[in-house]
Amino acid sequence: MTFRRIAPLLVALAAATALGGAPATARADGPSIADLKKARAQFQHGIELEQASNWSEAIQQFRDVGAVRMTPQVRFHIAYCEEGLGRLVTALGGYELAQGEADQVGPDFKHEVENAISELRARIPKLLIERGKNAEAALVQLDGVDLGATSVGVEVPLDPGPHTVTATAPGYLQFSTTAELKEKEVARVTLELEPEPEEAPVTPPVKKVIVIEQQQTPNRTIPYVVGGAGIGALAGAGVLFALRQATRAQLEKDCPNKDACPESNRGTYNRLKTYNVATPIVAGVGVAAVGAAAALILFEKKPPPKETEEQESWRLSPSAPGAFAGVSVDCRF
Repeated sequence: MTFRRIAPLLVALAAATALGGAPATARADGPSIADLKKARAQFQHGIELEQASNWSEAIQQFRDVGAVRMTPQVRFHIAYCEEGLGRLVTALGGYELAQGEADQVGPDFKHEVENAISELRARIPKLLIERGKNAEAALVQLDGVDLGATSVGVEVPLDPGPHTVTATAPGYLQFSTTAELKEKEVARVTLELEPEPEEAPVTPPVKKVIVIEQQQTPNRTIPYVVGGAGIGALAGAGVLFALRQATRAQLEKDCPNKDACPESNRGTYNRLKTYNVATPIVAGVGVAAVGAAAALILFEKKPPPKETEEQESWRLSPSAPGAFAGVSVDCRF
């Protein structure tokens, strides 16, 4: 058994003596005899757990004892269990508290505590954080806790294991790293911040507007006028033809004998002659006018189709009468 294992046993004997030396009657401002008896039993159980390296159970026993009566020896054993759990910095603090009260126990106890402190300090790793490029005014955090300015640039005692260091500053990317600390070693971290990348100007997308020009339709006023006049002439020719037929029938009725027609029917005869002449003339004019209008429409000069950029789009454009809703849909791919 090494000295580091023997020392707690020696301290335990002193602690048991301190707990066992309670007066026969309890004081009004102190623990009762029953509490002290229970504390002694817990202390002994804690020693057994400690020797078995059951640090978590042992430290709980010693803390319960400390709640009844906290002595330098109890502090020592709590620190010893913290050391066994790997919480070296906390253990060092506990040893130092016990050292401050060691004179109440005696020189041997004080010597044991000083040896424990000396050995533990040699084991505790340290982390040195230095400010580097662009980190002069950066906010530094160690394991998520803000690190004061006095702790930057000096060796900070820490427990072994991974520790996260971050640094932030306006206009710079966050610095973050993890330092793996080992016993008896000093790790070094240099803070270096990189400027945030400049955001490229966002160019809004160019919206291409396609303007569809309505094609000019030919002026068909003249063909429509000529055609209308022709249709009117044909209608007039039809009326004249009907009058001619009615006049002829009346004349044949009044003059069955054409060679002996009374003088009173001469006016009817003259109208018939007029109708016979006017009817084909008016009909001919109508037919000619309608034909001319049809020819004007058929041979009119049409504007050439306008070339447009072919692209995938949907287009709505005015349409001829009779189209659905007055518009036509043009889908291009």
